[in-house]
Amino acid sequence: MSEKEELYSGLDIQFRRWRRINAWIDRVLLSVLLFLTAFTGCGLIGGLMFLEEGNGGIRYDGFDRLLEINPDTAAWLTLDGTHIDHPVVRSTDNFDYLDKGFRGEFYAGGTLFMDKDNPDPEDTYCIIHGHHMAGGAMFGDLSRYLEPDFFDRNRSGVLLTPAYDYDIRVFAAGIFDAYDSIIYSPGDTVPMDHINEKSVNRRKTALPSHVLALSTCLDDMTDRRAVVFCELTDRRPHV
Repeated sequence: MSEKEELYSGLDIQFRRWRRINAWIDRVLLSVLLFLTAFTGCGLIGGLMFLEEGNGGIRYDGFDRLLEINPDTAAWLTLDGTHIDHPVVRSTDNFDYLDKGFRGEFYAGGTLFMDKDNPDPEDTYCIIHGHHMAGGAMFGDLSRYLEPDFFDRNRSGVLLTPAYDYDIRVFAAGIFDAYDSIIYSPGDTVPMDHINEKSVNRRKTALPSHVLALSTCLDDMTDRRAVVFCELTDRRPHV
């Protein structure tokens, strides 16, 4: 074999080797792209289906029906001017409904749930957790209360329970750390001083007898939480 033929043979081997490497890289990149497309696409589609059909197709039709579907049902929450109009559950473990829909199926958006340390939605200070989903699904609209204009325009809602119904008056909203032990200590004490100090938007209010704290993550990379604080008023028997 001549020197030129040896050179071309070597180049051909190198070319075929790099072509195999490039083909392997292309397959890896394609797999990653398909995974990301499926993940984000399913999340977006799931969010759109959620908004179109409600939580797993759940519509409020009385607590007898809700409890028949899920015995963990604790309440139904509606915030005017948002997409928040969902059932609320309670379990002994705060992880149970992070990725479980109201009917028990897998759903990345989970279900709104009361903190495990709140035995009853009528506790003096009750916390409800939910995921921040795209398009306003689940608690995706809570972060809008951090905007002054939205906060000023949207103040009301309703909390229904099997025993009593309440009107909701939104009085504060802020950004808190997920490990803020003052905010995330439900029970008999309302941390009004801390709420007033840390909230970015608030309205003057007397010390409420019942406060509902609605909490959701702001993003996936930090421990920041958007928390909206609501006063429960006009308690009346559920009919």
